[in-house]
Parts: sequence; C-alpha cells; structure tokens
Amino acid sequence: MTHFKKSLIALALLAWSAHSQAGLFDDNVARQQVIDLTNKVQTLQQQNQMRIDQLEAGNKQILNLVRQIELQKDELAKLNGQNEVLQFNLNEAIQRQKDLYIDLDNRLRAIEQGKAEIKAGQQANEQGSFDAAVALVQAKKFKEASAALNKFATEFPKSDKLPAAQYWLGTSYAMSKDYKSATTAFKNVVENAPTDPKAADALLGLASVAAAMNDKKTSRNYLITIIEQYPQSDAAVRAKKALMAPN
Repeated sequence: MTHFKKSLIALALLAWSAHSQAGLFDDNVARQQVIDLTNKVQTLQQQNQMRIDQLEAGNKQILNLVRQIELQKDELAKLNGQNEVLQFNLNEAIQRQKDLYIDLDNRLRAIEQGKAEIKAGQQANEQGSFDAAVALVQAKKFKEASAALNKFATEFPKSDKLPAAQYWLGTSYAMSKDYKSATTAFKNVVENAPTDPKAADALLGLASVAAAMNDKKTSRNYLITIIEQYPQSDAAVRAKKALMAPN
C-alpha cells in the first residue's frame, strides 16, 4: 500500500469517527428534548386535571346550591299555598262573623221594635184603663169604679199613674162610706209616693174621712200637715179654709 492510500484511508477513518461522534451527540440532545417535552406535557396534564377537578368541585357546589334554591322555592310555594288557604279561611271566618253580627243586630232590632210596640200598646191600654176607671168615679158608679181601679193596680203595678189611681180609689171608697178602705188607699199614696202631685190631695182625703168618722183631732192634724208639707198646693188652700171654718 502506498503512502497516499494510507493517508486516504486515515482521512476516511477520521471523517467517519467524527461523523459518528456528531450523530451520537445529536441523539442525546434529542432524547433530552423529548424527556423535557414529556415532563412539560405531564405537568400540563396535571395542571389541567387539577383545573378539571376544581371545576368539577365548583360544579358540584353550584349543583348543590341550585338544589337548595329549588328546595327553598318548593318550600316557599308550599308556604304561599298555606298562606292563601289561611287567608281564605280567615276571610271566610270574618265574613261569617259579619253575617252573624248583621243577623243578630237585625234580630235585636226586631225584638226592640217589638218591645217598643208592646210598650206603646201597654201604655195605650194603661191610659185607657185609667181613664175609664176615673170616668166611673166621676159618674158616681163607685162600686164599678173601685173594682176597675183595683184591677188597674193589679195589671199595672209599676205605672206612674198608680198614685193617682190609689187617690181615686180612696175617693170612691169614701163616697161609698167604706172609710177603712178609703183610709188605706189614701195612706198608700202618702206613704209610697209623697212627692206625687196627688199626695197633698190624699192627705186632704184622709182629713175628710177622719172628719166623717168624727175624729176631729186626726182630721185637724192632717190639715196642718198639708199646710206644712205642701204649702203651695191647692190642697193647702182648702186645708186653711177648713181650719178656719167654725166647728
């Protein structure tokens, strides 16, 4: 082998060795790049997975919140329904109370009106009975008058005309010469209705009855009582005249 050939062979071997070393270096770099890229991908995947997990957790919370809101809506709807029922029942109860009040008020008005009509009828009947009895006295039908006046006292015991009825009853008895009954009737007026306008006249009746029974002292005392207790009455004028009259 010539020297030239040896040199060519040596150069070729050197070039191949350099090329082999350069290829080996490029493979290492590429491998490292792949490793780095893989690591980055894994890191990104992990980050993405974390984000996905966070989103899923957030979605679960949102879903739970939505469920709670829906439940609250349902509860609110139920409460609204119950409130509507309660309001309806309350309105019904109020209306029933109003109807009952109106009905009761109408009934009370009817009762009061009936009472007023009855009272008016009683008053008319009372006045008619009184007038009829007094008319009998004035007609000198003393027996019938006494019966009518006693009936009046029985039928109308709370009448404001009762003192006058008792006075006329005493007068009727006195005119019938039933002095005992006359005294009782006149005393009923004096003792039970001393402020009635007929009280002074009843005392004058007692004085007349006592005089008719020849009890002059008692008669005089009644006359004096009239003057002292009822000085402005017509009976007092008549009492004074009676006292001044000769025995």
